[in-house]
Amino acid sequence: MATPTQALTHNWRLKLAALGLSVFLWALVQTEPSNQETFASVPVLVQVSDTGWTTSGAPNPSTVEVRLGGPAREIIRLAREGTSIRIPVGMVGSQDTVIALRREWVELGQRSGLSVESMSPSTIRVSFEEAQTRLVPIAPRLLGRVRDHLALAAPIEFSPQIVRVRGPRSRVEGLDSLRLVAFDLSDVSRSGAFTVEIDTTGLLGASVVPMTATVGVQVEDMVERVLDEITVQAVSNPGEAEVVADPSTIQVRLAGARTLVMSVDPERLRAWVPAEYLQGMAPGEERVVNVRIEGVPELVTAIPGNDRITVRRLIDQAGLPGEPP
Repeated sequence: MATPTQALTHNWRLKLAALGLSVFLWALVQTEPSNQETFASVPVLVQVSDTGWTTSGAPNPSTVEVRLGGPAREIIRLAREGTSIRIPVGMVGSQDTVIALRREWVELGQRSGLSVESMSPSTIRVSFEEAQTRLVPIAPRLLGRVRDHLALAAPIEFSPQIVRVRGPRSRVEGLDSLRLVAFDLSDVSRSGAFTVEIDTTGLLGASVVPMTATVGVQVEDMVERVLDEITVQAVSNPGEAEVVADPSTIQVRLAGARTLVMSVDPERLRAWVPAEYLQGMAPGEERVVNVRIEGVPELVTAIPGNDRITVRRLIDQAGLPGEPP
């Protein structure tokens, strides 16, 4: 077992070098030049924990000049990362309040050696208003359309459809919806869920949870399909003579997402002339009318080969003179 003297002298050169390095580093830190720097526009944030109140707008002024002192390297790092003044308000005493700024409210992070020398101005004015919380539906905004070689394969979905808004009563109680930031469909190149921010313009002093929504877009390749010999129906009102269509069958061209277009059953497709187009037609009268197509899935476009056809009301032979009733 080594004696205390032996333990002390063992590797004495190494230990002496370590001690010298420690002294050098300490001296270096102590001799690092101190500096002072002014941060011209430090934002002021007011955090109200009184649940019955909230700020009705930005504090006045909303930014403050802060002068800091300390090691130059720490000041440089803080300038790069940014700082703010966070004012905690536990209880609201009046709707209009002047608050004296405290140095400990300046966020310095974990920066050692920094100190707040001064703040200008030293006070700010904050206006408060009764808070209200509501659930408000979101209103999507879509721009453009998907690219020409693509087509929507399902309706666009939005989630969530309702958000929670808390803020000044004067701004929140009249809200009927909150709009999403416009989403451009022409930017979509594949199916997916896209994050879109909620537009909070005009909601100064309010919080929205969540702040974003998801837009679900499902697209497929655009295809076309031609269906022939689709019968045209022209149905008369009860008691009226029959109406015939010329041509009696038409071609229908479908366009849309592959899955939707290929799933169309021709037997369930209906081409018809609305009854209102036939009102007042005399026996033997002809009219050129539009054709409507039914039985087409949503998001599929149906284009009739003949969008206008001729209809003729037949002559009721039983009603001709000299013929038996």
